[in-house]
Amino acid sequence: MPKSSAALAFHYLARAILLSGFALLIVHLVRSGNLNLYIAPRMQLIVKLSALALYAVAAHQLYSAIRAFFDKDKHGGPDCDCMHEMPATWGKSLLFYGWFALPLIIGYVVPDGLLGSSMASAKGVQFAPQTTVVSEPRTARSETVPTPPSVELPSPSASAPAAEPDPAEQGSAGTDATEQEATEQENRKPDAPVALDRELSPEELDLLFPSDNFTEAYAAYGKKLFLRDVVQVTPKRFIETLTTVDLYRDAFLGKTIEISGFVYRESGMGPQQFGISRFAVACCSADASPYGVMATFAGADELETDEWVSVTGTLGTTMYNDIEIIQIDIADFVRIPAPGDPYVSPDFDFGLEQLE
Repeated sequence: MPKSSAALAFHYLARAILLSGFALLIVHLVRSGNLNLYIAPRMQLIVKLSALALYAVAAHQLYSAIRAFFDKDKHGGPDCDCMHEMPATWGKSLLFYGWFALPLIIGYVVPDGLLGSSMASAKGVQFAPQTTVVSEPRTARSETVPTPPSVELPSPSASAPAAEPDPAEQGSAGTDATEQEATEQENRKPDAPVALDRELSPEELDLLFPSDNFTEAYAAYGKKLFLRDVVQVTPKRFIETLTTVDLYRDAFLGKTIEISGFVYRESGMGPQQFGISRFAVACCSADASPYGVMATFAGADELETDEWVSVTGTLGTTMYNDIEIIQIDIADFVRIPAPGDPYVSPDFDFGLEQLE
């Protein structure tokens, strides 16, 4: 049934306004520097180009609206012969265009904000990223990871040898004291970075970082990290670094690590524990997944949840939710503002350097 020229002009004009509104929203996010709160860096060029396409289609819809309004003798305005029916009533029209207008209005009205602890709690922070690489439990794998017999990693407490016990003071409590000392030694967290007095040979590194087809890239990266004085978890390889350290945690125990992220807490954590987390985004914020590392700090109550910090500490392990995970014993921290690009993305070039 042919529609009046005014009705057709309204439909074309409504579409032009909506399309240009989405294009202007993208431009606004680009100019304000907030596009990275919604779109991963590698996808931003496509989104920016889509704004140009939206402008072009909006201009065509505006042209069609002008033709429909002034070409009254056509009785129906421009026709593409593609059998696309316009909504028959005003109610259907408002409902139809309202579905597109609603997200546009939300985009302009709701202020831009970072994903934080509330979303991380809903999705669950990944404190054991190695599970994304290997499916078998860590306890099963640890039995197959050999420690090189010729590599003796010095104990963090080797620089301060314990005083020899006085046999006269041991008495009958000697056995209990020995058992207690063994328990304390087992539960003790490394408090100083491991420092080797010599470089390991390639064969020794291969023994320390065994690999298969799935973990070859992580093993190669782990060897590079192991030879550094400080393991720096950079945004570019945030996921890959944490996965490597967790996968070969025995080699990194006692190492100094630097990492930044927002403070995350949940009910199962102790009073001195919190997570240092960041959201990993592959495409857009809709697929964001929180990754992080557990941290322990005597002054944890000084830090607010969702506050951004940069910390330096020593790597150790702890049990959390019946799973052994890596943990940082914080030695120093600095409060920092949320970075302009707060999210991290998988490094799709990771491991390719081995093929060069």
